[in-house]
Amino acid sequence: MKMRYNGRKFIRIILYGMLVIVMIIFLVAILNFVFLMAGAYTYASMNCNYIYGGRVMEALRYTENGYTLDEEMRQKFEELDQWAMLLDENGQVVWSVRKPEELGDVYTQSDIARMTRYYLKGYPVQLRVWDDKIMVVGMQKDTVWKYNMEFPISWMDFVKKIWLYYLLVNFVWIVVLAFVFTRRFMKNRERARIEWIAGVSHDIRTPLSVVMGYADTLEHDTSLTEEARQQAAAIRHQSTVMKELIADLNLTSRLEYSMQALRKEKVRFAEVIRSTAAEFLNDTLSEELKIDVQIEEEAEHICVMADRQLFVRVFRNLINNSIKHSGQSKPVNIQISMWKVKRKCYIRFEDNGVGYSEEILRGLLSRKKNGAGQNIHGLEIVKKIILAHGGKIRFGNCEKGGGYCLMVLRGEKRLDHNSGIVKADLQ
Repeated sequence: MKMRYNGRKFIRIILYGMLVIVMIIFLVAILNFVFLMAGAYTYASMNCNYIYGGRVMEALRYTENGYTLDEEMRQKFEELDQWAMLLDENGQVVWSVRKPEELGDVYTQSDIARMTRYYLKGYPVQLRVWDDKIMVVGMQKDTVWKYNMEFPISWMDFVKKIWLYYLLVNFVWIVVLAFVFTRRFMKNRERARIEWIAGVSHDIRTPLSVVMGYADTLEHDTSLTEEARQQAAAIRHQSTVMKELIADLNLTSRLEYSMQALRKEKVRFAEVIRSTAAEFLNDTLSEELKIDVQIEEEAEHICVMADRQLFVRVFRNLINNSIKHSGQSKPVNIQISMWKVKRKCYIRFEDNGVGYSEEILRGLLSRKKNGAGQNIHGLEIVKKIILAHGGKIRFGNCEKGGGYCLMVLRGEKRLDHNSGIVKADLQ
């Protein structure tokens, strides 16, 4: 069943990718068409009305005094700044109008062959055979680009300016579209995943509340035996654990995909730390847990814009982790320090347990969803809450034993790998 599901999932991804490619090609084709139309419009708006040999021959008449050009055509030559000459079968110029002085009056067959395809001393020319004569119509230098095809120099300047931008726009267009469609697809998938988790969690909470209520009733029922009441207490406790795990699952998903709305307010961390520590000390025997809170005088009144409930969750998770994974029979000693550096709030939490294993530290450092494992689920939530508030966090082991967690809100830091002491000021 799992292989069939994975196969369908893979096919859906492939089909979606093919659809994205087709859509991108279609949109790029539209973009190219728009560019071509813009280029055609620019070309059409340029003055490309040249005189060619056929029109000159129609306006040229042979009289007893030689060749005579129509006055209207002569004015046209003036307006367009062109010139023309007529060569006989020997290459001799027998007639010309506005012919540049640097051009000769006799041309060999090789000269005529070269000017047929290229230029005549830098002048773009058009040739037209007329009986046994050749009509040569020329333009001024640097007005026409003539190599098999002919374009106005102004047009070629325009093309040279935009072709790199044209390729760049095509590349950016394809990348942006691929990113947008893929991101949208992945975002919809993750949103569906989060909504599914939220729905399942909601469905579980109702029967779980019923179980907890009945378990609490049985736990306090004096008509039951002590053993039965202890079993009811165990059921209530495990139900509470399940309820917290469900809440953690929802919170983790929402923090991971930035869907948790942070209810920010001015939070005085010194008060949050002390109140959270007091709750644990009131619920635990003094021989089992000791919490030492050290807050510098300058940091006593630091207020940070943060979600208070989430930061209560941070300190509760850290204390719970130290209690559950101390790995030793002696009392759990927890030290919480807080200080201030250039308006930045530093909070260091450490215990006297066995510290963090290399596997746990790698899991906390990894960005993979399955990199942490169940043993550090609470620490993952701590990490995500700090990052969601724009802070920095680091886990490590103390030289004297035990593990530490250093949190810095809004700043960059460089930490000593052993002690976790800040080695550089914040920027």
